[in-house]
Amino acid sequence: MATQQIESGDLDLGLLRTFLAVVDCGSLGKTAAVVDKTQSAVSQQMLRLEKIVGQKLFVRGRNGITLTHHGELLMGYASRAVELNEEMLAQLRRERAGGQIALGMSNGVALVGLTRAMKRFQAFHPDLELRAVIAPPNELDALLTAGKLHLAISEPTLMRGTPAARWQLNLEWASHKELNINGAKSVPLVLFEGPCSWQDNMLESLRKAGWDWRVTFQSASLDAVLTAAQSGLGVTALPTELIRRFRLVQAKNLPQPHAPKIEFGLFQANTAPQGAKTLVEMVQTSKFKPVAREPSA
Repeated sequence: MATQQIESGDLDLGLLRTFLAVVDCGSLGKTAAVVDKTQSAVSQQMLRLEKIVGQKLFVRGRNGITLTHHGELLMGYASRAVELNEEMLAQLRRERAGGQIALGMSNGVALVGLTRAMKRFQAFHPDLELRAVIAPPNELDALLTAGKLHLAISEPTLMRGTPAARWQLNLEWASHKELNINGAKSVPLVLFEGPCSWQDNMLESLRKAGWDWRVTFQSASLDAVLTAAQSGLGVTALPTELIRRFRLVQAKNLPQPHAPKIEFGLFQANTAPQGAKTLVEMVQTSKFKPVAREPSA
């Protein structure tokens, strides 16, 4: 076996972030879209990372990439390094001030998850109370305008005003690996209860492909939806990162037009307290991908 060429230098957080994105997405092509780089640029970053650590991290196959033993080892360290960096910056920038920050979000945002960012924020700012409000976009817009919310995250097309930042998520059909879908029958679906714009887009792709479906399970709880999909009750629409994290697979035998990119925007009230800046930074370093940021006023 050839000896891996080693490049001198320290590990770069940018390389580690891209590495974690590759792990989440499962392929260099999908990662390129998520991190807003060319596939060639992502590949070069991973080659450089392998040279720095002196080990092979991936094995490419027909179904995407598979982590080697050293890749699995690096994944744990990379996650810790990125989180430690965020914790360090948050603590150094921290301003102690009591009070409350009200964060509003639409159902779609709540489903794809900001729990991790919110937990980190509360750990770094125990003196600030974080209140989450789940509401339809029109209600979020009214609450933000009335000063009853400090921050709101929702689909930009459903909100007034200009978002301070935007994010995109790729969606895929997901199911248990042993679920066999017969194309001659209707597709069993596991759905979120209530309005969900990105789910509507995925259903529209079924309509355009001429597929029928039946709802086998429906819940407003993300945990319940994931459990139903893991149990093989049906197919659901999820971001790629959730599919891999919860050991689901991309559903087979379903029409695969280009999966829609669902966009979210971060809206901030003029009355937002200082602590809101830290929360914004944590949201921006979550699994959402910022595609544009408006200049500060």
